[in-house]
Amino acid sequence: MKLCTILMSATLALVMPAFAEDDMLSAAAQAQADGELVKGKSSFKETFVNPTADFTAYDKILLGDAQFEFRDVGPGQKYRSNMRSTGAKSEFGILEEDREKFESVVGEAFTKELSRSKKFDIVTEAGPGTILLEGAVLDIVSHVPPEITGMSETYLATVATATLVLELLDSQTGEVLAYVEERRKIGRPGGQIDQFSRPANSVTVWAEITRWARGAASRLRSSMEKAQKGR
Repeated sequence: MKLCTILMSATLALVMPAFAEDDMLSAAAQAQADGELVKGKSSFKETFVNPTADFTAYDKILLGDAQFEFRDVGPGQKYRSNMRSTGAKSEFGILEEDREKFESVVGEAFTKELSRSKKFDIVTEAGPGTILLEGAVLDIVSHVPPEITGMSETYLATVATATLVLELLDSQTGEVLAYVEERRKIGRPGGQIDQFSRPANSVTVWAEITRWARGAASRLRSSMEKAQKGR
């Protein structure tokens, strides 16, 4: 299903697409193998750009297919009987409804941030001056243990970890314009628990995920706008 269809139906507004790991971003991988992409700079940890690409020629974004990949660490559980039931584990299964909510929260954050752009319009068809945005949120793993009924609060510096991958292509030719990737912990800035830390519950966990997604989307928008200006 195309992202434009998802947005129009309002079922799940996802700006960032993702693919199964074995199939994802084959165009960028091939472009790197062929030496068409070179190391670039951006706010993302890994950036590769096409040195012949002219971002000043683009002012529209077309959204691709969407999917998220979660690490298989066993079935998700909402509750646990005691502290010993998780032992020294730091990775936990994610319930299906939480997987769906993760996709929705991330998608909504990206939709809002990209829609704020004064330089790019989101469109539903390929055409001149249009960037096809494709990417993935891969190897998503939760660090939040199941709740213990009646127990005291749990504090966590990191609620999850995920790899974000984005690929920008010319919507008409399929030429790869840029590729970025980074694996990042989702949680408190600095990754430490201090006197200002909040307990890890449903509200605070989703707030951290929203903050992470919003920050990544804002950095993407800023990078694209700078590239359009030729900087």
